[in-house]
Amino acid sequence: MFLAEFFDKTLPEQNSIIPNTNQKFLYMKDFWTFSWGDPVGVSLIWAAFLHVAVYRFELRHWSVFCVLSIFFMADFAMIGLAKEHKPNTRYPCAGKLSWNGILRLPYSGITASASVFCVWLLPNPGIATLLFVSGGAFYLVCFLSDINSGNLESF
Repeated sequence: MFLAEFFDKTLPEQNSIIPNTNQKFLYMKDFWTFSWGDPVGVSLIWAAFLHVAVYRFELRHWSVFCVLSIFFMADFAMIGLAKEHKPNTRYPCAGKLSWNGILRLPYSGITASASVFCVWLLPNPGIATLLFVSGGAFYLVCFLSDINSGNLESF
């Protein structure tokens, strides 16, 4: 995704001013969630999900996982393509999706779905539960840091 951002010459310059606003155009490295939350927090969540998938999944679980992933991809796309969404490297302007955004949608949908299935671990303490809770907490801190820094709008 960083490569797609680097090679996409249709994107505005990093930190250039978004037209009709006083806001800077942000790239992935400007976000806490992309530069720290994904490599650390999401990796821990994926390690926990691997435990769930190997030891608890049956065919019906994979079906639900796929449906949930598609649902989350569609949801992330609708949020990003909304007129009021702040432009960034994935959604450079209202209603437009960049190559980075196209690559990010499956990643985001599958990761959100994996996180939902990791909730299954919570009643059973163990290393996988610790990985999931630690990864989720770390990502949440990064997410809140993005809101606090102004990179993301608060709810």
